[in-house]
This record gives sequence, C-alpha cells and structure tokens, in this order.
Amino acid sequence: MDKPNIIFLTIDTLRLDALGREPALMPNLDALASKSMTFSQAITGGSWTQAAFPVMMTSTYASMFGGCLGPLAPERPSPIETLAANGYTAGGFSTSPLLSRAYGYNRGFHHFDDLSPDEKDPPLRRMKGGQRLLRNPLTHTVLGWFGRQARPAKVYVTAEKLTDAACQWMDGVETPFFAWLHYMDVHWPYHQEDNLTRPADIAQAWRDLAHLHDANWNGAPISDKQREHYIRLYEEAVRYTDDQIGRLLRYLEENGRMQNSIIVILSDHGEEFMEHGRWGHWESNLHDEVLKVPLIIHLPNQAAPQRIERQVRTLDLMPTLLDLCDCPVSADLMGASLRPLWEPGEEADTGTYDGSVSVSEMWRDHWHRIAVRTGAVKYIWDSRKPDQPILFDLIADPNETTDVSAQFPNLVEEFQAHVAERLRQMNATKPANTIDEPDIDDEMMERLRSLGYIE
Repeated sequence: MDKPNIIFLTIDTLRLDALGREPALMPNLDALASKSMTFSQAITGGSWTQAAFPVMMTSTYASMFGGCLGPLAPERPSPIETLAANGYTAGGFSTSPLLSRAYGYNRGFHHFDDLSPDEKDPPLRRMKGGQRLLRNPLTHTVLGWFGRQARPAKVYVTAEKLTDAACQWMDGVETPFFAWLHYMDVHWPYHQEDNLTRPADIAQAWRDLAHLHDANWNGAPISDKQREHYIRLYEEAVRYTDDQIGRLLRYLEENGRMQNSIIVILSDHGEEFMEHGRWGHWESNLHDEVLKVPLIIHLPNQAAPQRIERQVRTLDLMPTLLDLCDCPVSADLMGASLRPLWEPGEEADTGTYDGSVSVSEMWRDHWHRIAVRTGAVKYIWDSRKPDQPILFDLIADPNETTDVSAQFPNLVEEFQAHVAERLRQMNATKPANTIDEPDIDDEMMERLRSLGYIE
C-alpha cells in the first residue's frame, strides 16, 4: 500500500464534552469517532494557542528554546520537514494570526495559506461614543434604511472558506500528502457574522464583544443568563464547524482518498464556562476544562471503534504520525508514538508507550505555571508562589476544588521533580539571544485584540 495521506484538523477552543452528546452537537465528528480511535484523556501541553501549538507541531515543550511567545525557534525539531524529506507534499491552511508565517508555522510546508478575512470594523467603532451607538438596535435600523450595515468585522476566515481552500489544494496534489487545517470558528467571538442581519442581533453582538472583553481583562461578572447566552453562541459555532468538517470528509470519500488517509481531529485547548470563576481560556487556567481536549485518530479503512482511556499527551502526536507513515522519529522529539496503545501486541519502533505523566504549561516572560498530571492526580506549580503548590485528587475531586497537597507530601516531592526537570530543560535550551517578536502590522494587531490576546 502507498504511504497514507494525513489530514490533520485542529479546532481551536473545542471542549472535550462537545463530542458524544445526545442529541449530537457534532454528528459528523461523532460518526467519524464511531469508526476511529478516540482518547478520553488527551492532555494538551499548553493552556492557550501559543503554548499549545509548539507542543503539538514540534513535540517539544512551550517554555523551551526561548519560549512560545515569538516565532517558533529554528532550533525546534520540525516533523513537517521530516515528512517532506520522506516523500510527502505538505500543505498548511491557517486561520489564526498566531499560527501564521509571521510566527514561523509555514516551516516545512510546500504550500502555506495565511487565510485572513480582510474585513475592517465600521468607522463608527473608532468615533467617540460610537461603540455605545453600535450597541443600540436603533442605530442598525437606521443604517438599514440606507442600505448600510455595521456588524462586527470577522476576525478569522470561516470554516467554509478554509475547507474550500484545502479541497482546492488537494485537487491538484498527488499522494502522499500532509494537509493541516486550523479551524477558528469555535474561538471567541463565536458569532457567525454573516448571519447577523437583524438590528437586534447586530447590537447584541457588539454588547457581547464589549462585555466579554471587560470580563477577560477586568473581571467583570457574568450572570447565569449571560453564561447561557455565550454557551448557545459557542454551540452554534461548534455545529457550524462540524458541518464544514462533514463536507470535507464527504469530499475525501467522493475522491477515493478516505481509504488511504489518516484523519486526525485535535483541539489545542478547551474553554472554561465559569467552572473556576472565569470565562474562556484565560492563559493561567490549568484545570481540566482547558487541558483535556478531543483527540480522534482514524486509520485507513478502519471500521471499528477503539476507545483508549489511558492518559495521552498532545506531545505524542507527531511521533505517532511519523511512526504510522514509516518515517524516522528523531531523538529530539520528546513525545512517543501512541501506536502501542491500539496495537499492544506489536511494539512500535519508538518502544512501548509511556506517557503516564503529562506536563502542561502557561508560560509568559516573567510568569510560569506548570501542571503535572496523571490519570489520578494533578499538581500545579506557580513561579509567583513556588512554595505553595496545589495538588488535586482527580478521582475523588474531578472538578478540582480542594487542594490536598498537605495530605500527600511524598506526592508533592515526586511531582516537583517533574517541574524541576522542565525548568532544567527550559534553561538548557535557552538561546543566547532573545527571540525577536514578529513584525505585526496594524491589521494583525487589531485581529489579536479582537480575539482577546491583547488588551
């Protein structure tokens, strides 16, 4: 058999509990999961996009090689380059400004699309008192009389256009290929802007933007009614994304490529719905609503499902794909192939899988939080209060409400050793020179602000 194609779909901000619901919220992904490997405890390596993606794409930790805030350091390994060196044509389609050429995510790709919505907010937003007017339905009623509209500008390309771009590229490429598609529609602001046509809905969208920005940066309260409203918007975005992924899967079936393709579905992190007092994926949140992510791996011609309950890491994704494609897995990748988990009788080249301890990071220039997790316990260390670690018993306390570190000093000592090793590796790989921030134009800066990454 020819080497399999790889279709790697990342869905920003998708919670684990979006899958497997009754009634189904994501029927297309649920159908794929029904004939795939699914992982109930896949743990991301970072609590937000910039900390999570280096772990997924390079199988190294976020704080290594100068950290994750600037472009990917050239010293990080590149599994995409390994695939390319072994006969794969690589195509990348990114809808996030943080996963763009400016941040080095085009490395190794033969074709890379930075998909940008190319929209600007209405001038009224920049006028004194304009935002107050935008939050009033009457403003949009009056604008409609003159054939004008003033909905918020899109801050990412829609799943429909992303899927179209990737399918068009696949039409012209010979196998084997690696295609990475990053879907942003589940990320705040959630609104499907093209559906904002009624004055009341447009005004509400502007109120939502203002309120959640205030909640994220200033701690503004979120009522139960507002929480329900935001969850509804989130779920509408989830359904829309699932529809478009279903269209992509049908395209693969109709073109005969599904039979020789590995399909991977993965989220970079989840989203907090006030479980620990905040909304979204505030970067310091290392609780499971953010760290546990959906992971589905569908193998060529696979028809039967297999559910894997053991904890795994997104750090292991690229070693797994290289292993499945008979490509060399270099020693500088820090993860391990997951293949032994579903082929227990066959020891993969990378050896028996041992990812029983996961490490997730929140890394900023002067603030570092590290979560060390097993299937039973989680330990959180904070550089701002290094002598006050937190330990959760995930079996007795799955919602992570009670610190039991005082009761288990031996566990604290054991997990602190993992923290010490991460800090050692961070310092050992620190570059001699500071990595420069990418050159960001005003348009990208505004997109980052609208996405909540900067104040």
